[in-house]
Amino acid sequence: MRTDPTLFRPLALVALAALSLPVVAQDATSIAASTVEPLFRVDNMLIYSLLLMAVVQVIFILSMASIMRTMSGPGAWAKWFGGKGGGTTVLLPFLLLLSQDASAQSFAGEGGSISNYHLFWLLTGINIFLFVIMLAQINVLRGLTRAITGADSTTEESLADKGPSWVDQLMKKLTRQVEIEEEKDILMNHEYDGIRELDNVLPPWWLWLFYFTIGWGVIYLINVHVVEVVPYQAEEYELEMEQAKADVAAFMATQKNAVDETNITVSTDAGALAGGQAIFNQYCTPCHGADGAGSETSVGPNLTDTYWLHGGDVKDIFRTIKYGVPEKGMISWKTQLKPLEIANVTHYIMSLKGTGGATQKAPQGDLWTGDGAAPEVPVDTAAALPDTAAMAAR
Repeated sequence: MRTDPTLFRPLALVALAALSLPVVAQDATSIAASTVEPLFRVDNMLIYSLLLMAVVQVIFILSMASIMRTMSGPGAWAKWFGGKGGGTTVLLPFLLLLSQDASAQSFAGEGGSISNYHLFWLLTGINIFLFVIMLAQINVLRGLTRAITGADSTTEESLADKGPSWVDQLMKKLTRQVEIEEEKDILMNHEYDGIRELDNVLPPWWLWLFYFTIGWGVIYLINVHVVEVVPYQAEEYELEMEQAKADVAAFMATQKNAVDETNITVSTDAGALAGGQAIFNQYCTPCHGADGAGSETSVGPNLTDTYWLHGGDVKDIFRTIKYGVPEKGMISWKTQLKPLEIANVTHYIMSLKGTGGATQKAPQGDLWTGDGAAPEVPVDTAAALPDTAAMAAR
């Protein structure tokens, strides 16, 4: 048995492309970071699998080309496709891998190498291209087989004997089409500008869909308004909104650092109060005193009475600590304290209500009633210390 020597040349090119793969398919860790984040990680095993698949397809294509050359006779195109020209054409995608410096500059990493991610898509495109060639060869081979065996005429005669196919019969049943020869029987008598109308029946698929909507309407009416198995739309909306609120509350419970002046609530947790007291003792005592009540010589106001300069609600206190009151000497603490730490200080300040001693500072601001109303008892501002001694705010 003699072996066709023309097959060795393309196979040698395939082997050469395989030997060059370690050079062009370096590990992704050695490639510079791309500007586009890869969708998935591509390892060398996947690259080798794609290359093996392409080699198998090339061998199959060459085999098919040899068969086609034998069946089609001494035609020049068949000889070229199965000989030197055919092997080189089929292996052209592999040659592109060897010339990545010229054809893949946009995918180049360090050292001019192609990353595994881009090489994966390149090999995928090559495999798809080879698969299309295989399908085209199979189609041509089938045509050659039918032409040699004379199956075309036999097939046409058998189709004529069998009549319409099952697809034609199915479409006829779904649409109730009337044969062209019988259209005169359903032709309507009226005529408009020389145009006459056929009295076709409704297609069965349309009728089935219409009957289904009627049945579904009856089922919906019984389940929603009679048996009440399925909730009404308004009730379903309310249930979903309640579930959404519960989900948001559960999520926010896990996001303690997400607290701000819009969602903070009063807390008497011992851990929060202890943390707030530690922060207060570290940062707030120089202006408000160790007990928060201040004194006649302290800069900050009394934090233990019911009078407040900028609101006594938990949200107001949090906002004052977070953003400060620069015009009165109260700095913003949002850059030095975390939101959770500001919240703990807020809770601690609110726990100081009514704890002031005999030396506490005189009231300042408005009496806080809990609803943001105007003060009920006016404050004797004349008895207060000068503004330079009352520079603080909450």
